[in-house]
Formats: sequence, structure tokens, C-alpha cells
Amino acid sequence: MKNVLLGLAMIVSVTAIGQDIKIKKDKISIDGTEVAVLDKQKLVYNVLTLDNKPVFSIERKATPLLDGSLVYWSLLTDLSNNKTNEVIDYGKDQGLSFQKAIVASVCNEKYKFISAAGLDEKGVLEFINGTPTNITKVFDDVNQKTADQLKAEYDAMTALKITVENGHILQKQEVYKDGQPVMDYVVIGEVTKSNVTFMPNFPPSLVYTVNSLYSEKDNNSRIQNRVRTLGAWYATKTGYTNPNTNKNIKDEIITSDNKYYNLRGTLTDTEKINLSFYGEDKDFLSKQIVAKLLFNGYKFDAMKVY
Repeated sequence: MKNVLLGLAMIVSVTAIGQDIKIKKDKISIDGTEVAVLDKQKLVYNVLTLDNKPVFSIERKATPLLDGSLVYWSLLTDLSNNKTNEVIDYGKDQGLSFQKAIVASVCNEKYKFISAAGLDEKGVLEFINGTPTNITKVFDDVNQKTADQLKAEYDAMTALKITVENGHILQKQEVYKDGQPVMDYVVIGEVTKSNVTFMPNFPPSLVYTVNSLYSEKDNNSRIQNRVRTLGAWYATKTGYTNPNTNKNIKDEIITSDNKYYNLRGTLTDTEKINLSFYGEDKDFLSKQIVAKLLFNGYKFDAMKVY
């Protein structure tokens, strides 16, 4: 299981070495050699031998994970007995070709059920009828690991006595009121929401920007209010890709020093219940963004370290 989780975590960052896939008149060619037939049945694709004997089917699926990544996987079915098993998609990106993506899920360095050598009937059927992948447990384990990480980030934020309310980032500090020291919340930053259009003729994207707010004296000893941006979370950023993954930016924090952190913006009610330590929905995402920045070493100029 440990190896499965490690492989799953690397899907986003590793580009698989893929073979050249072509599909013409339902014939699958790998590196110029015809090896099988792809027969579409609604949303399921049957894979046949070149003499049209049905072998197995592929149904491609996608699951959004709590860490913000979207994992593609396929359900394989033995057409002789309807038994099934799942494969995580390690295939090379095939652009907009859904059919090529279907084939690539079983034609890559991890799963070589289709290759230039032909259709590996024995191998694919042994896999389908062998040890179940149990994709649900794989995803549940990954999501639990993410939930534990988010809890650690939240705990680090609360240890600093920092919270987020109505877009204000607050820290409880010692201040003087009526000449007496008291503990009270002080504004050290802000989270601003905006809709930004990154490319003409495309819809705007939701952006949460995190700023550090502080005051300092200028050369003339006058108090000046300053703003310093730590980073921003993007629902999407049309036309831009993450240089580490070569994938389109979606549900990611980009910091002022160009570090990238996944953080899913839209959660199900069940997922929110599992992360209930963040409190009310109103500032849910803002708290997550600030907590992740603090956990990864980003500081607000006016904050105190406890």
C-alpha cells in the first residue's frame, strides 16, 4: 500500500514515458504497429483483438482528492466473466484525445497491457482477475493523510494565536489599554477576494490574495502603512501552468517567491465535517490558505512569535 500511495502522489509531478499512440478507424497502433481494436459502447470502450475477439473494456474516471489534485483512473472489466479491477492512470498526456487517453491508461511504463508487441491478453486478464486494487481505500488513505496535514497546519496557526475573521488576519498580542497590558486581537494581515480575467474571452477566476499589513517609520520619522503580498490562491489561472507539473493551474497557492501548494477550494459537506476544526464556512478557505502559508514558513511583518 505504501508503494501505491507514493506512486499516487507522484502522478501530478512525473510525466510518464509513453509510446506513440494512434487510432484510425477504431484500429489501435502503437509505434506504427496495429495491435488491437477499440470499440466504443456508450462511455465504455471495449478492447478487441485484431480478429475482433472481445478481451476487456476500459471505463475512464476521475476523482478529486482533498489535496486539490485530480486523479484519473480506469475500471477494467474482463468481458468473459464481467470481473473488474482498477488502474491508476500513469499514461502520458494525450491532449484533447479521449480515445488516446483511454489507451494510454493501459499503455505506459506501469501497465503494458497494450504495446508495440501487441495486446497482452494473458497479462491484462490475470491483472483483472487477480488482487483487487481497491481504489476507494487508496483514495481514502490519501485523503486521510491530507486531512492530518491540514490539521497540523491549523494547529500551527492556532499555536501562534492567529485566526481569520471577515477577511482580517488577527493575532492575539499584548497591547496596552488604559495604561494596562492586556491580550487582544491585532490585525496583522488581510485576505482579499477578487475575480480576475487572465485571458481575453475567458471567464474570470476566483482569487484569494494574502497580504501582510504593517506600519513603519520612513526616513522622516513619519508612520507609513505598508502592504506586502505573501501569495495568492487561484481557483484557476487560465493560460498558466505549474512549472513543476506542467499542468494547468487549478486550486493552487502561488507564493510571492514562486512556490506552489495544492489546496482544494470546493469541498463536499462530508469533507467539511471532517475538517470541522476550521470552524464556520464563512472563512473556511481563507483559514486554510493562511494556515498553509504559516506552516510553510511564511510570516506576517506585524506578527509575534510565541
